[in-house]
Amino acid sequence: MKLKPKQSLIKSVLVTSLLLNTAKLIAVPIDVKADYYFGPDMSRNQACENAKESAKSKAIAMVTGEKIMFDQQLNCKQTNGRLTDQKCGLNQNAWVLVEGNIRKTEIISENIRTVDGAQICTVSMVVDVIPPTEDADANFDLQLDLNHNTFRQGEAISINISPLTPMNVVVFNWKPSFIKNNVVRIFPNNIDNDNYISKPITIPSKSAKGSYSLEMEWSMPSDFEKDIATEWIIVVATKKSIHWKQTYDLQNFKDKLAEIPANQKRVVHKPYILLR
Repeated sequence: MKLKPKQSLIKSVLVTSLLLNTAKLIAVPIDVKADYYFGPDMSRNQACENAKESAKSKAIAMVTGEKIMFDQQLNCKQTNGRLTDQKCGLNQNAWVLVEGNIRKTEIISENIRTVDGAQICTVSMVVDVIPPTEDADANFDLQLDLNHNTFRQGEAISINISPLTPMNVVVFNWKPSFIKNNVVRIFPNNIDNDNYISKPITIPSKSAKGSYSLEMEWSMPSDFEKDIATEWIIVVATKKSIHWKQTYDLQNFKDKLAEIPANQKRVVHKPYILLR
C-alpha cells in the first residue's frame, strides 16, 4: 500500500492591528497589510487574491492568538550537480488554520511592485473578525517532525509525532496544486489504525512498516509545469475521537476544523519540498 504527498504556495506579512473592547459575537476591526511574492507563472489577480487570503488569516490570528506559520522558499532545479540562478523559481505556499469568523472585509489599497526575480502584490485591508467563544488549551499540544525536508519521487516519508498529553491524532497531506480533493487523510488507515496516542510515535508505525510505506509520487495536474513543488503534512489532534473522511476540498476541511471548539483541538502543520 502506498499513500503519497505533494505541493505549492507562501509569503510574509506586515500587520498593524487595532483591537477594540468586545463582547461575544462583536466583530473586531483589524487593519492588516499582506505581501504575496509571485513569479511569471502566476497572474497578478491570483497573486493579489492570495495576498487577500493571507491578510484575512493574519487578521483572524491577531484576534484569536493562534500561531501562524509564514514561509517563503526560493527553490532551484539541480542540473548536473550545480545550482544555477537561471533555473531558480519562486515556489510559495501559504497554510493558515485559525479560529474565528469574518463578518466583512474592505480593501484599502492593492499595489504591485517588482523585486529581483519576482513581483509582489501588497494588499491593505480592514477585516472585521468575530472572536471564537473558546480559548485554545495551551497544554494540549504536540511536536511534529519529518525524516527529511526534501524528497524525490519514490522516497519514503516518516512522520514523527510527540504529544504533550494523550490525544487522538489524524494526519493529512495537503496538495495545493490541486483544487478538488486536495486534503487527503493518510493516517489512520486500514493497515495502521491506532491513532490514540500518549507517547511519541512514528508513522508508519514499527508494527505496520513492513506492510505499507508513505512513498512520494509526482502526479501533478496537467498544467503544472515546474519540477519542484511544496506539499504539507497536517496533524489534527483532538481530545475526543472524531470521524474524518478520506478526502476534503481545502475549504471543506477548514469548515470541519471550525466545528471543533478551540479548546478541544490542536492543528500542527509542516511543509516539505518534492522534486520531480
